Amino acid sequence: MNPYLLDRPAVVSFSGGRTSGFMLWNILQAFGGKLPDEVLVCFQNTGLEHEATYAFVERVSEEWSVPIHWLEYRVTDGEHDYAEVTPATASRKGEPFDALIQKKGYLPNPRSRICTTNLKMRTLDRHLKTQPAFLDGYTNAVGLRYDEPRRVHRLKADNAREEMACPMYKARHTEEDVLAFWRRCALFGFDLDLPYGNNTFGNCVGCFLKSKAKLELIAETQPGHIEWWAGAEALKITDGPGGKFRLDREPYARLLERVREQGRFDWPEEEADAPCMCHD
Repeated sequence: MNPYLLDRPAVVSFSGGRTSGFMLWNILQAFGGKLPDEVLVCFQNTGLEHEATYAFVERVSEEWSVPIHWLEYRVTDGEHDYAEVTPATASRKGEPFDALIQKKGYLPNPRSRICTTNLKMRTLDRHLKTQPAFLDGYTNAVGLRYDEPRRVHRLKADNAREEMACPMYKARHTEEDVLAFWRRCALFGFDLDLPYGNNTFGNCVGCFLKSKAKLELIAETQPGHIEWWAGAEALKITDGPGGKFRLDREPYARLLERVREQGRFDWPEEEADAPCMCHD
């Protein structure tokens, strides 16, 4: 059976990256080029993506004639909430992330990834609870590849109604397949146009789980994408560990200052991004 022919109702978690875009294309083909009503595509916006990511999400929707629901975390009357927005009204300055930090009273960190849980996973589920077909349960398709087995085996549903699916893993599709697909698409002028052509500037550009090498490159070439993170730490929302994104690294403000004064450091190539479910 085609692993991309999802059990319905189903939601395709589209992160705005090449991998989940590849997954979406194959799901489309499995359903004959048009998604049935009980298969939704959702993009949860943190407000901290690169502008090229936003343009890519729009382009995918237009080129493939796929409705994509843009969702954002909100706080309403002191309670967790969400809103459906449009590409024109979507946050661009980290507003959903700001709301979450104020609500929680601390910054996310490698041990407490409240950002992924609330801005992505639970925002999605809040939207699906408004869809009658999804009330009794649904399949959530995420873009984890065959060459990411550890992430696949660590994947967990966020609630009892959700059944996680990794069609790319079952189809044995790897990063090589993804890149080859987008090289073909690029021949027609359609690809994710992030700086340097890789995922350095991908999801939540200044994410604290990215490698030092990536963050320094961002700080050097597009420091504006680091300033929000420095500003969040400058709030000193708590005196405890939750006042910084990471205790094992310098503050973001110091990162900006150091790179501006001294340039980037030649970090060992083996340092990698920490694993996170905010996938490509």
